[in-house]
Amino acid sequence: MKKLLIILLSILTLSLLFSACNNKKTIEDKKPQEVDNTYPLKVMDKFGNEIILENEPERVISYSPELVEIMYALGVEDTLIGRSIYCDYPDDTKEIPDMGDLFNLNIESIVESNPDLILLSSMASEEIVRTLTEQGLKVLVLDADTNVDGVYEYIDKLGIVFNVQDQAMELTNNMKTDIKQIISKVQGLDQPTAYFVIGFGEFDSAATGDTFIGQLMEQTGATNAAADGSNWMYSIEQLLDKDPDILICSKYFGTKAQISELEGYKELTAVKEGKLYEVDENIFFRQGPRTVEAIKVLAQIFHPEAFK
Repeated sequence: MKKLLIILLSILTLSLLFSACNNKKTIEDKKPQEVDNTYPLKVMDKFGNEIILENEPERVISYSPELVEIMYALGVEDTLIGRSIYCDYPDDTKEIPDMGDLFNLNIESIVESNPDLILLSSMASEEIVRTLTEQGLKVLVLDADTNVDGVYEYIDKLGIVFNVQDQAMELTNNMKTDIKQIISKVQGLDQPTAYFVIGFGEFDSAATGDTFIGQLMEQTGATNAAADGSNWMYSIEQLLDKDPDILICSKYFGTKAQISELEGYKELTAVKEGKLYEVDENIFFRQGPRTVEAIKVLAQIFHPEAFK
């Protein structure tokens, strides 16, 4: 069980994601379509650090799975020269050299590859950033929000960095259209109570109301049983008290089988009635183009009749 928690938390943390001077531009205060991508381009990261990009990035290492997925969707994947072991989608990413992960940075390989930009996920620590910048490397940490609008901003920011704003706008517009169509199918329907399992056993946790997944659940026609929790923390006692109609869990690591046999969980109505559903959690933790898929998966679980 401890090993399972470590794996789940690793996915979560990895899932789990820009003022002006002379002719330098900023991407903090303007909408993407209003920014003139004149380089040098001044970018502000999640820590308030200003990173100046002298030219369009051509040699990029990403330690963020969701940012890699966005790069592919924007058509700038050819700039990738390195990735973390967790950057595994789409399949083509596996052809890109693996350079460790946020917890095991291969500094020597990174420096030797001579990147002009390193992209980090929103969970990267300031210590990691400092370790890389002390090597003379240019590091950008992008931070996703806890709602779908934040995903659009995430994509727009990357579009500005790579000077592909039109592609970014097309991508977000298509996502908005698809999401609107999905949500329209479940609007006004009775809402089942649902619980998205993140950890269990010694480490009970769930998609609480302040999380991205928790908000997706509310938008797709369910009442989140863990909405009153925060920061992923939710006890088995709280869960048993709510006894939700539906449980959702990872399709990996034998999670469903373990939950079905675990004391407390196996007494839940959803488990007894066969309403424990497995999902690919990557589409939920990686905020990007596949958020549309995540929304559709939830809507179909909550209201299968609306998609017949």
